[in-house]
Amino acid sequence: MRFFSVSGQLVAILIAIYYLELSLPVQPLVVILFSLVVWSLLTLFLFKRPEDISDNVFFAQLVVDALSLTAILYYTGGATNPFAWFLLVPHSVASTLLSRRYAGLMALITSLSYTLIVFYYRPLVHLDHPLEMGMSGHFQEHVIGMWIGFVLSTILMAYFVAGMAESLRKRNELLIKMQERIFRDERLVALGTLATGAAHELGTPLGTMDVIAHELELEFRDAADDGLSKKLSLMQGQIKRCKNVLLTITQTAAEDKYDSGQLLSVDEYIANVVAQWRISHLGVDLRESINGLYPVPQLMTNATLTHAIINILDNAAEASPDYVSISLDWKGENMLVVIEDHGQGMDESKLALLGKQLVSTKDAGMGIGLYLTKATVERMGGQVCWENRKPCGVIATICIPLSI
Repeated sequence: MRFFSVSGQLVAILIAIYYLELSLPVQPLVVILFSLVVWSLLTLFLFKRPEDISDNVFFAQLVVDALSLTAILYYTGGATNPFAWFLLVPHSVASTLLSRRYAGLMALITSLSYTLIVFYYRPLVHLDHPLEMGMSGHFQEHVIGMWIGFVLSTILMAYFVAGMAESLRKRNELLIKMQERIFRDERLVALGTLATGAAHELGTPLGTMDVIAHELELEFRDAADDGLSKKLSLMQGQIKRCKNVLLTITQTAAEDKYDSGQLLSVDEYIANVVAQWRISHLGVDLRESINGLYPVPQLMTNATLTHAIINILDNAAEASPDYVSISLDWKGENMLVVIEDHGQGMDESKLALLGKQLVSTKDAGMGIGLYLTKATVERMGGQVCWENRKPCGVIATICIPLSI
C-alpha cells in the first residue's frame, strides 16, 4: 500500500508541476517521499517474518503513513488539496484490522492532522500569476464543510467499522473453538466406542483366565506349595479387578446420568479421591494440603472428574514416586486443585500439546489419559493446564466451577 501511495504522490506532484503549472516546494516534498522509501526498506529488513509484526508495530506503520501524508498536504494546499480525504485510508485500515483502541487513536490522529491543514498550510500558486488558490469567499465555507465531514467520517468509521471488524474476529474465534470442540467430541465418541467394544471382547478371555487361575491355585494348595498358591491368588484378584473395570465401562456406556453423584464438601471429595488413589499407590510419598478459607463450599461429585484427577496423580507418581503433592483451594465460585511432582519435567513443545493431542512421554504410552482429562474438565466448564516446575518437575492446575 505504501509503494502505491508513494508512487501516486510522486506522479501527482509531477502532474501538478508540469501540467497544471503549480508552484510547489519540491525540496521538502522529495525529502518526505525519500524518507518514506528509507522507512519502508528499514521495515522490510527489521520485520522479515509476519509473526514479528505485532499490533503495536502495525499501528506505528499506519501512524507514519498518516503523518507523512499530513506533511505532504501541508506543502500542497492543505485542506484545499482535492486528495486531502486520503487521510481516511490509514484510519479505515486501522478500523478494519485492529482493535477499537487503535481505531480510536487513529481517528484522533487523523482528525487532528486534518484540522491542522485546514488552518495551517502553504497555498497552491499558479506559475503564470500570483493569485493563491486559498480560502477566499465561499470556498472557505466549502473547506470548513469538508473538514466537518472528514471528522464525522473518522468517528463513524471508528465506531461502526471497528465494531464490525471486532464482531467478525470474535465470530471467527468462536467458529475455531466450535470446530475444535466438534473434533474433540468426535474423538471422544470414537474412543468410547472402542473402549466399549474392547470391554466386550476382553470379557471372555479374562473369564477363562480367572477359571484356570482358580483351578491352578487349588492344585498348588493341595500340593502344599504356599508360594505359588499365594501368587495365583494374587493373580485372581487382579483378573477380577480387570473384569470389574470392564463391567463398569460396559454398564456406564449406556447410562445417561453417569456423571451424577452426591453433594459433598470439596475437602471431603478430594479426601475420597486421594483415598481411592492410594489403594494402588501405597509406596508413593503423597503430601496433602488445604489452603481455602472456611466455610468449605460443596460440590456435586462427578465420576469423570474423579478419574481425571486420579489420572494426573498417576502420571505424577510415575514421574516421581518419592514426592507428589496435591493442594486444594477455593476462590469465589471455583475449586482449584494443584498437583506437583519432582520429576524431570517435560519439553516445552510437548507441554503445550498436552490434552490437545495424543501426546505421551512414556515409551508405551498413547497420551489418551491426559486427552480425556482435559476434555472432561473443559466439558464441565473448567480448565486444566500444565507447566514445568522450577527447578524440576511439572505442575498441573485444575480449575473447576463449583456450580456444575
